[in-house]
Amino acid sequence: MHKVGRPFPALSEASGSVLVDLLVHGPASRADLARRSGLSPASLTRIIRSFVDAGLVSESEAISPQRTGRPSQPMDVNADLAHLVGIKLSAGQLNMVTTDLRAKLLSERTVPLPASDPRSVVATIAEVVDAAHAADRSICAVGVSLAGPVSPRSESVHTSPFLGWTDVPLVAMIREQTGLPAVVENDVRALTAAEHWFGAAAGCSDFVLITIGVGVGCGIVVDDRLVDGSNGGSGQVGHIPVTEWGPLCERGHRGCVRSYLSSTSIVGQVSAAVGLAVDYQQVLDMARDGNPIARRVVEEAGRALGTVIGTIATVTAPAKVIVSGEGVGLASQVLEITERYARAVQHWSLPEVPIEIAPFTFTEWARGAAVIALRHQLSTAVRSDA
Repeated sequence: MHKVGRPFPALSEASGSVLVDLLVHGPASRADLARRSGLSPASLTRIIRSFVDAGLVSESEAISPQRTGRPSQPMDVNADLAHLVGIKLSAGQLNMVTTDLRAKLLSERTVPLPASDPRSVVATIAEVVDAAHAADRSICAVGVSLAGPVSPRSESVHTSPFLGWTDVPLVAMIREQTGLPAVVENDVRALTAAEHWFGAAAGCSDFVLITIGVGVGCGIVVDDRLVDGSNGGSGQVGHIPVTEWGPLCERGHRGCVRSYLSSTSIVGQVSAAVGLAVDYQQVLDMARDGNPIARRVVEEAGRALGTVIGTIATVTAPAKVIVSGEGVGLASQVLEITERYARAVQHWSLPEVPIEIAPFTFTEWARGAAVIALRHQLSTAVRSDA
């Protein structure tokens, strides 16, 4: 059990907003912070003074020239003031990272899960957190992500098909075993949170993240808020219909997004058609080299990707759509097709939404969980001031 101090003092909504500004955008002068926040210089000065007293921020080594007057010394967050643990749970293994307050990767580790029942998994989580805390006493919180509907507000896992869980009070179990504050989130939304603050969508208040790989997921940010839905089930786009005649998914749906776009389905279709077991990268290579079977399957996947992007863009009107995940190599190969079908599905009155492709490593899932832990600690600090 670990007793740790809170990384953040009680924060007003205004001071919390200023702190997030510094975290996301980096060093800034008091004048720039006041302008972006809409606060008076006197109010901003009081907030910065409280941050300095708490050790949260200090003067940056960089010098920011102002348009008029003397150069201003920018302020910056002390990113090493506290560290976070991020954990991605999947079938058979646990991926763990530790990060600083800007989600910079400090360490990473992959551990097999000897069993998938909740108590066994939490015992493994406690073991890796104990080891991480022994090496780094700055660790202040744990974030966990996994596939399936997860409700951060109820602190429970509604259902996780990969682990076979239903209604598991995971946060309470982790807190009891580690003594650290904990939060749990859907893995795609956790990745979305990381992209929102520290990735391809940094500074973007409205965007959509589509992940492709073994599954197909969707994270949505509207007005700088991560959308989770009433039971944590937002973003479950995998079974949206694309055609009535396509392949079958694992749940028996014909022609849904997942049946076209999941790596399992893509590999299965091509392997069966060519009579040879191939992997995902081989399928992409075959399609690029002109193999007609692989090319048809990959292009149909691009159409499915465009369909789901156009559908979500019509509902949320994002400033951009980001595509990532372990299957992201397909997206760059079929981007033109995806853009064409997204535009065909999207409402005619909306401007064409830019589609960006974000590089991905499997570690990003766990890093997203660490960002969720950070955001939870910040929101807790703001609530404590209310």
